[in-house]
Amino acid sequence: MKILYHISSGILLFLIFNISVAESKNLFIHCEKVKIRKGDTLAGLCRKHLNKYDRSICSKVLELNPGITNPNLIYAGQVICIPVLNSDFSGEESLPASHRFPDASETKTDKPLSPKKSVAVYPPDMPGSITSLKWLDDNTAIVEGRTDSDAQCVFYVFVPGDLEYEQAGLEKPTEGTFRVRAIIGRQGQDYGKTFILKLALFNSMQERIGEITRAIIRQPHEIGKVIWFGTEKGQTASGSGGWKGIEEWMNIQGLDAMQADNAEFRIPGGYLVVNYRYMGYNPDERYLSRYGRVTLYGSSCIAKALLLRGNIRKAEAVLRVWANLTGPDGKIPRSANVIGDNYISPDVRTGEIAHFLGALAMARKLTGSKEWDEPIRNIVLHYIIPLQNQETGLVQGGYNGIGSEGYAKPAGYEKITWCSAEHNFDLFQALLLLSRTESDSDFRNTCRELYLQIGQGTDRYLWDQKAGTFNRGWRPEGPDRARALDCSSWGALYFLKQAALAKENGDQKSRSDYLKKARACLNYAENHFKTRWNFRTPDGKTGSVSGYRPYDGMIDDLRYEDGSNAGEMINWDGLTDMVWSEGTLGVAKAWEEYARETGDRNAEKRYQAIYRQMINLQKLSDKGGMLYSTKQIKGHFTMGEELASLGWMGYLTDPGIRRKNEGIVKWMPW
Repeated sequence: MKILYHISSGILLFLIFNISVAESKNLFIHCEKVKIRKGDTLAGLCRKHLNKYDRSICSKVLELNPGITNPNLIYAGQVICIPVLNSDFSGEESLPASHRFPDASETKTDKPLSPKKSVAVYPPDMPGSITSLKWLDDNTAIVEGRTDSDAQCVFYVFVPGDLEYEQAGLEKPTEGTFRVRAIIGRQGQDYGKTFILKLALFNSMQERIGEITRAIIRQPHEIGKVIWFGTEKGQTASGSGGWKGIEEWMNIQGLDAMQADNAEFRIPGGYLVVNYRYMGYNPDERYLSRYGRVTLYGSSCIAKALLLRGNIRKAEAVLRVWANLTGPDGKIPRSANVIGDNYISPDVRTGEIAHFLGALAMARKLTGSKEWDEPIRNIVLHYIIPLQNQETGLVQGGYNGIGSEGYAKPAGYEKITWCSAEHNFDLFQALLLLSRTESDSDFRNTCRELYLQIGQGTDRYLWDQKAGTFNRGWRPEGPDRARALDCSSWGALYFLKQAALAKENGDQKSRSDYLKKARACLNYAENHFKTRWNFRTPDGKTGSVSGYRPYDGMIDDLRYEDGSNAGEMINWDGLTDMVWSEGTLGVAKAWEEYARETGDRNAEKRYQAIYRQMINLQKLSDKGGMLYSTKQIKGHFTMGEELASLGWMGYLTDPGIRRKNEGIVKWMPW
């Protein structure tokens, strides 16, 4: 997910510490290229070629070889650079104090990352490859390949989003090769499905440290047919961009709801899209992908994108599952596992329900179907209204389930008193659309009154005029002034809806004021959240993606969950290489809407520039997916391809479709 992707806390300190090139000229003469052989270690190579190995040398090796993300995990066949030292360099003790690798006790967690450009290898290279497959019968094959690691190995076969099924009988006939008899799908079935062949590598502690994968599409075949695969090493994934890529990704992540293992999600006519996919080994994979995690927010985003494209049937199939889960009290779980597990989140969040309500409102407008009436009314009358703070008009953040870890229904719910700016932006737009489409006059007026109250509260209690952006939220004790990207980008989208309403009502003064505030939000995003992620592909091509990070500054409730910094606040200012795709696309959408509302050509150019950057990020995937983030922070951000990001990409693809649906786009709840 980032250059620090698999790196331990100790190695994180190596990367934070940086020896400047100018000052190290007197220490290192040049670089010697060395090919790694089976059994080599970084320490052994340095001792062999330099007669010494210490932390300063390791730091220099990592600087010269950005492709090494873990010095304890190098692969045979790689060519690396070993620095050749001056004869008068005697080791770390000879380094100036400013150059020495700091002890953990000396390292400040709020120290910004080195300004030196860091380069992440992506897509991640693999320690070997799957080279061939020979069919023995309809669904059994001999799979062969090579591995450059002495690690313990287990071979799996699975459908993306499904459980990994271990294949017994793995053999290593010669050094560096493997062979296994694998069952791929069911006899006479599963044709057209994508299957993943995976050799997972484990260390002596049974921790997964890497993997070798190959995707195949199961087709009818002749017995004895051999399929030869090109080497994976040194090649770069090349996926499709735009809507074509989104469709390709959804095809391998999609699941008929009736095939779900979680009984609550087996809905006739329903369709599930597993929310996460990982291209290489990632510690979040088991938690977020292997059990088919689906999310209300991601499903709502992709449903809206499908509706915008005119794919009504699939959008309704996605919405149908979650509509069935909507209780009489309007509560909907935020996420669940649907493959090999029956976890359902006990927690309920207003923002996610607001996006779902917006998707239902859009489906209602486009189809006129009564299917969505009951969940819409339950959400508005029995969820939103009871959570509305009477002092401010804002709607509170939702509920935490009590007495459940996700494998039983909560014994009760604890109300969240905090009011989120982002949640209220989302509700304003969904209720605005409902107020313009509902045929029932009483319910239509209820929706109108609600969005007006939410708008007044948002303007009065959440807007920070001095800063030129929205606060993150409000509590009875006062404003929550944390700076979040979506408070600027989605805040701009909220103001643009207000400006459109003011124009419709002939109130030019209010329209002008709202447009100025929308521009202030966009300026704040440009000045406080912009980042750049530099990458190198396995075949040596380099590039970068510009975007935006999620937060600015240090925020008390956003802390590291593990590593040497566990429990300490994250210094978001220092994360200059973190691009958050969903948030970045939100900025692009806000610039596009601003250009639409004002005719500002520079705003249109800004939107187009951001969109092109996200297409470049999308094309790094082999299946048209999009990284949620280029940096992994446990418990906060993962480096996996993610559904909501593709939903936001879908809002921006194909200008012709957007122009065709101008009436929908103008009031669509983003």
